[in-house]
Amino acid sequence: KKEFTKAISQLTEILKAKPAELKVRDYLGYLYEETKDVSKAMETYRYNIHLDPKFADSHIHLGVLLYRLKQFSEAVTHLDEAVRLTPKQPEPHIVLGLAHFQSEQFEKASQAFEEGIRHNPKNADLHFNLGTAYDKLNRFEEVERAMETVLSLDPHHADALNYLGYSYAERGIKIDQALSLTKRAVALKPENGYYVDSLGWALYKTGLLAEALMEIKKAVALVGDDPVIYEHLGEIYLKQQKVSDARDAWLHSLEIDPSNDKLLQRFREQGLANSANEDRIQQAKRRISEKVPSPVATP
Repeated sequence: KKEFTKAISQLTEILKAKPAELKVRDYLGYLYEETKDVSKAMETYRYNIHLDPKFADSHIHLGVLLYRLKQFSEAVTHLDEAVRLTPKQPEPHIVLGLAHFQSEQFEKASQAFEEGIRHNPKNADLHFNLGTAYDKLNRFEEVERAMETVLSLDPHHADALNYLGYSYAERGIKIDQALSLTKRAVALKPENGYYVDSLGWALYKTGLLAEALMEIKKAVALVGDDPVIYEHLGEIYLKQQKVSDARDAWLHSLEIDPSNDKLLQRFREQGLANSANEDRIQQAKRRISEKVPSPVATP
């Protein structure tokens, strides 16, 4: 940090003598980010844009910073301009699409990624993010095509291996491929609990319950309190006729995410609900609405 502070001091002196040095000021903004001085970083990028509205680097860096701060609307403004000024750079297309995605503007997200691909047809990350946007739009054939394109460009793209494999498992199709893809993802990143969960879910879909349970328990150990993983755990226990364990897993999932109406309905249909655990679910809903940290412990 001392080195950053020294560099900031040096660049500040340079800019006093040469205030029109946009690249120097842009790098100063980056140094402010590195020292966690976000307000100074934003002020620095904004001043550059004030001096030259066509200076693309500061639009990109400000847009990315705003995206990280979850200020998606303003991020889009600067990233749109960055894309217009530097259409061949993949980063502004990616972050622009992600900003729309996080705003649940999935059609706009897909359009941003498609435009990026038009200029960067061999960028695997653009194709991957396009696939995730298509998924939100329920365009599964295009999800599959996008992920296959990613894997043709980069056969070791672990996110695409996992995403496509889990998508197949979740839909109950191409189960052999689902198993193969998720195994490859886990082989690349064995400590990624979400990949391990996907493998467990693919094993469950093939009927290999003991192996599935082992992987899902690994996923719990790696990730902790994730509602989807606990939902999967409950499904496996139910299939094994371990009703009490299924109840505990599903109840835990619902306490983490009480908005999962589909699971709550299934929980009740399986006769697992009673007044005590219904109360716990209602308490979880109130706690989340009040934004109080969860006291729930792993069962």
